[in-house]
Amino acid sequence: MKPLIKTLFVPLFLLVLAWQLLQSIEQLTGGYQKLFVQLPYVLVVMGLILANQFNRSRTFAALLALAGSYWAIQAFMQASLTQALPLFAFSSISVLLPLTVLVLLIAPERGLWNRFGLPLALVAPVCLLGAALVFNFFPGFHHPLADYFSVKPLAGYVLSVGGSVLFAGVFSLGAWLAVKRPHDIEMALVFVLVAVFIALAWLHRPFISTVMISAASLCLVIDLIRSSYSMAYRDDLTGLLGRRALNEKLRGLGKKYVIAMLDVDHFKKFNDTHGHDVGDDVLKMVAAQIGKVEGGGIPYRYGGEEFAVIFPRKDLENCLPHLEAVRSGIEHYKIALRDKKNRPSDKQQGSQQRGKKASPRLVSVTISIGVAARHENLDIPEEVIKAADKALYKSKQKGRNCVSH
Repeated sequence: MKPLIKTLFVPLFLLVLAWQLLQSIEQLTGGYQKLFVQLPYVLVVMGLILANQFNRSRTFAALLALAGSYWAIQAFMQASLTQALPLFAFSSISVLLPLTVLVLLIAPERGLWNRFGLPLALVAPVCLLGAALVFNFFPGFHHPLADYFSVKPLAGYVLSVGGSVLFAGVFSLGAWLAVKRPHDIEMALVFVLVAVFIALAWLHRPFISTVMISAASLCLVIDLIRSSYSMAYRDDLTGLLGRRALNEKLRGLGKKYVIAMLDVDHFKKFNDTHGHDVGDDVLKMVAAQIGKVEGGGIPYRYGGEEFAVIFPRKDLENCLPHLEAVRSGIEHYKIALRDKKNRPSDKQQGSQQRGKKASPRLVSVTISIGVAARHENLDIPEEVIKAADKALYKSKQKGRNCVSH
């Protein structure tokens, strides 16, 4: 749940901040109000530059959808919704925006400037252009649309029942995907949906579209920055912080810390015997167990089958039980091997055998750990790491699967 809570924090904070800002925006003078109305466009342009830089088609498309929605609100919905054009624009946005978010939630991220990313990025502009053409060439079309999406169903609530149901359905899917994939863009897309829903449902409130769409754009920008940090500092395979993050951390350590070096025993032999796919599964399992380390330890993938854990402001004696718990957890974890050699090549035969449960072959691995603490003779982090490496070698000499210092 920790990754989900961290991902949820920014949208909730922005939502509260936007609501508080809405309470005080009316106190600004006219000149500042006019300047504030341009803020969503500034944030969208900033986000588009970053999305292009990091090759993110879904974020690019979401920002274009926000810009298009905000432009439509400012251009056509400042008049009464009893008029044909404002009502058609409002109804179109209430349908097209959640459908666009639905497409972005389902579509995989394949980059921006290619035959997969460009059509995805152009979903919102094409939809808005299509709506404009429909209104221009089929002027009577807005009547049935207004019937199905009649506005102001409740006092003080503008969005139609149909639009509300559509938003709720896409929100449910997005929330489910955000729980399953807390590191991806889904939570930011859900917040985009929520922000535009609030802007449409309470459209009669002054500056609500400006505040909410600014918050949604800022959320997408922050998500881009967060994901770029993950790309730079997290290991793709294990999800742990990588070598670059470790080097950054070493520069800021104080005068009291402990460093542990951890290595998977006989990993090369295991890899040669069972294959690289199984080897990757082993590294993921080991990383997951190391990631559970307690006592204030920060886990890193050092490289290959080697990992590191830093305990800032800790003594050696306090860290040993936590490292022993990690070692024991890995030792007793059983990995089920899939028998790829005996898998039938014929699809029909494979489907017949699919329901039959074969007993999987279980294997386990162990790790060796070396630990060192900073003291007067080991004054810099690089020396502490070398001492931890020597202790790790001692663990190997003692027969592996143990902790040495």
